[in-house]
Amino acid sequence: MAADPATDRAAVPPYGAARGVLVSVEGIWGAGKTTTATAVGERLAGAGFSTRVVHYGPRHGVVECLSALLDTAPLRRRDGLGGYRAAHHATVDVLLRLCREAYNHRFLYRPALAEHDVVVIDHGVYAKLAYALAVLTEQHAGEDPAVLLEQVRAVAAPWFLHPDIALWLDMPWPLARERAIDRGHGGGHPGSVERLLFLPRYSHAYRLVAEAHPDRIRRIRIDTRTTPSVLAEIDELLAPVLHIEKGTLR
Repeated sequence: MAADPATDRAAVPPYGAARGVLVSVEGIWGAGKTTTATAVGERLAGAGFSTRVVHYGPRHGVVECLSALLDTAPLRRRDGLGGYRAAHHATVDVLLRLCREAYNHRFLYRPALAEHDVVVIDHGVYAKLAYALAVLTEQHAGEDPAVLLEQVRAVAAPWFLHPDIALWLDMPWPLARERAIDRGHGGGHPGSVERLLFLPRYSHAYRLVAEAHPDRIRRIRIDTRTTPSVLAEIDELLAPVLHIEKGTLR
């Protein structure tokens, strides 16, 4: 097993020990989060780290029902121009999705961190804050986005497990949309008018979230770069976090 990579891990809320290093791969739909996380996980394992790449684990009881509701009958329309049928639905949607995310942090990520040197989340954690900010700014256009973001962060603070490093795959939203359409997935309906209208707002919200977490989020410009070049940059970013020499993961 590789040397202990978590000697200066940030303090976390008292929901149990978290010994490993947490890495999240961030980005809007179509940015390549899952592909990148899988490749990073393989490199970490090859370097001797006990590694787990996390998507979504099994859910039970109320959370299982909540997840099914959010996925099959979302409050935010995914057809037409999108939006909500009632103004208060945006706040309800955000709170329900944060409830589900709280479950992930407490019952999926923390146990994984107690059992592995490194845990890689392939769908982001700041992505959930960015989505919440995007829908709230859409519904409450007159409110200061910074104030809305602080309110979202305050709701998440008791359970939110900040990653040791967040790898933000910053891809222009038109390119990400085309990639999602080509792949046939990417949350909702990638080719819909609703997605076309929402993505610019979501992308902007991500930038605001990144600005609020400069010590955690590392921006990686994607554009049309090749996967090897992106992974090379990620290797350099991970080296100081894992206390290894640069080039170890290649």
